[in-house]
Formats: sequence, C-alpha cells, structure tokens
Amino acid sequence: MVIWHSTEDAPRTPAEVFPNDKVVLWIGSYPIELGQSVTVELRVMNKDSNEKKYSVEAEWRYNDYGKNNSYWAAIIGPFKPGETVEYRITGVAPNGSHHSQVAGFSVIDRKKSGQH
Repeated sequence: MVIWHSTEDAPRTPAEVFPNDKVVLWIGSYPIELGQSVTVELRVMNKDSNEKKYSVEAEWRYNDYGKNNSYWAAIIGPFKPGETVEYRITGVAPNGSHHSQVAGFSVIDRKKSGQH
C-alpha cells in the first residue's frame, strides 16, 4: 500500500490554518484493496513548548477505479493561535505492510496576519 498527501488530489484544507478551524486531511492510497486502514498520529505543540499527542482514524471516502486509488479523510482540530502541528499518516494493508508520510503546519494568528 502506498499513501500520499499534500497533493492536488489529496490536499490539506484549508491550506492556511487559523485558530478554531477544523482541518481536513485528504489522503490517497494505492491500490484499492479491502481491509486497509489509515491512521493520523498528531503532535501539537503550544507556545510554551507543551505538547499533546493523539491519533485519529481516517475514514474511507471513495475509490477512483480508473486510477485504482482510494481516498480517505481525517478531520482534525480545532487548534489555538501559535500552535504547531506535526502529523504522521500511516496506511496499513491487509497483509500488514505499511507506508507513512510526515507533514505539518503552524496555526496562524488572524490578528497578526492582518486577515479578518
């Protein structure tokens, strides 16, 4: 099983994360196969360097049979101003093989960015 994220067909929305936003992590996987699972492990650090860790199971959303891809979504957040979020996406195939990808973002304070 191969997974990918932060691509045109599997983006993070929104691209810029502001406080209190819910974030959708779209994840693609190949090939389509029954019995797969996708988990997102999060590490959230605040301005005081305190961190919390937790994980979320991504939900299967649809298959693109033409490309033999499955698409998954994990909803995370909301987050607080100034937090930094790192996440590892892991896909596990029915035979136990797995593939991971790491990504992250910082939560932008609307007041400091000038956006309202």
